[in-house]
Amino acid sequence: MKKPTIKDVAALSGVGTGTVSRVLNGGSVKEATRIKVVRAIEKLGYQPNQTARTLAGGKTRRILFLMPEVRTEFHWRVMKSFDDYLDMKNYEMVIYPVFSERRLSRLRRDLALLHDSDGAVVCTMNTEFLLKNGIDFGTNIVFFEAQSEEYDCVYLDNVMGGRMAAELLIECGSSDFFVISFEEENTILATENFEKRIEGFIDILRDKGYDFDPERLVYTSFFFETAHEKIARILSENTKPGIFALADNFALEVLQTAAAMKKIPGKDFFLVGYDNQSWTQRAGLTTIEQPMEEMGKKTAELIIQKIEAPGQYVQPVRFLPKLKRRRTA
Repeated sequence: MKKPTIKDVAALSGVGTGTVSRVLNGGSVKEATRIKVVRAIEKLGYQPNQTARTLAGGKTRRILFLMPEVRTEFHWRVMKSFDDYLDMKNYEMVIYPVFSERRLSRLRRDLALLHDSDGAVVCTMNTEFLLKNGIDFGTNIVFFEAQSEEYDCVYLDNVMGGRMAAELLIECGSSDFFVISFEEENTILATENFEKRIEGFIDILRDKGYDFDPERLVYTSFFFETAHEKIARILSENTKPGIFALADNFALEVLQTAAAMKKIPGKDFFLVGYDNQSWTQRAGLTTIEQPMEEMGKKTAELIIQKIEAPGQYVQPVRFLPKLKRRRTA
């Protein structure tokens, strides 16, 4: 009698093989889906054998997703769209957080992490630093939110996003401009994305005859409201200041500070965020949208192409930001 396969389990439970694999490996799936898969496994008497499956087909159908700690909704949405596409193609995402030197050392030392996967995606990390530190990703690798001439990559034109923010704040009538940013101390996680947003912002200001004082670059945190006092001074000491928050989370701190001071966004000050997280529409926040779902899906398409059709030319895919104009500017 033929032994049942993972495809048999998927067919009986009405899901993709990637979903079955996540259930087997303790991944995140809906409880109702998990129950259906478990019942199908029990009914068929299926016993997974990853080693045998790899030897037989030459593929694990696993893709390693290297990322920093999840700081915002941005990462969740990208991961979901990436994973949804993999599931449709019967691949599985294996997440490995790289947020410390210890985690990086393990990635360098434990070759099984990479060898047990068909490919890898490096998400919003310092790719140059990783490559210089002896991480051999092999040929099947895609960079997400990082530009490269040597590797397939998916990235947003952040310089354009900064330009769009500056143009809008000038249009609103601001003459005093401020940027709310974040200073990354962890070299592993330090990317150029924020610097490029600032670059585009300052370029437009200079083109329009405005100087940008570096003292007007304010640093805050993803996790704590660390710039409250500086933001309060900006709102109290300037007439209709134009504020560019390099992430929606930072813009939220501005809105909360303004509410405590009874300052009205779009009237007493103008504010532009970045990302277009789900809460921004309700808050009336004008923001620069990153097409997160489209970028996640495209990254999944590229890594599967690398696996299934090796030897193709390098594909850098550039996405363009979009302005979502609301009450704050």
